[in-house]
Amino acid sequence: MWTETNKGNCRCRELADRHYTRQTPGHPMFCRPGYNQVFHYSDDQGEAVWVWWRPKWEDSSPFTKRKDGLLAIENTLFRNESSALSSDLIRSAVDMLPTWNRIAAHPDGLITGIGVEQTASRRGRKNLPGHCFRMAGWEEFEHRSGKAGIWLKHPPVAFDATEEDNEKT
Repeated sequence: MWTETNKGNCRCRELADRHYTRQTPGHPMFCRPGYNQVFHYSDDQGEAVWVWWRPKWEDSSPFTKRKDGLLAIENTLFRNESSALSSDLIRSAVDMLPTWNRIAAHPDGLITGIGVEQTASRRGRKNLPGHCFRMAGWEEFEHRSGKAGIWLKHPPVAFDATEEDNEKT
């Protein structure tokens, strides 16, 4: 479903520019510092972008770890302007995660933050924030971090860890 691309992809940047989390629309880099896996999807109706992110937690610098202390891989951007169901795109992104060359043990699972107010106009009145993630099997969890209204979590995914990966985490 998705095509893996890079964090300099212009089409993905344009989609990111329309996302509510975008701080500097037009800036060529739309991903956080650290490791990123970027997916792009396109069909006759439009496009979608997805970004997985993880810090360099195996680095000895305290500035390369998550401030919340989690060893989690985070979805930092998802924008769907295509005709594909968002929940199907989410499942596909989770399924593709084991192919990432920067995946590492992530005992705290996969996480994403949802802006409750920012997403209100894009979901049905009866749907909870993060409805498409919930339909894809993600569950709400308590998180103390700031900007997102709610946090959703998916269990860790299985991948073939190398000895080097296991030593780093």
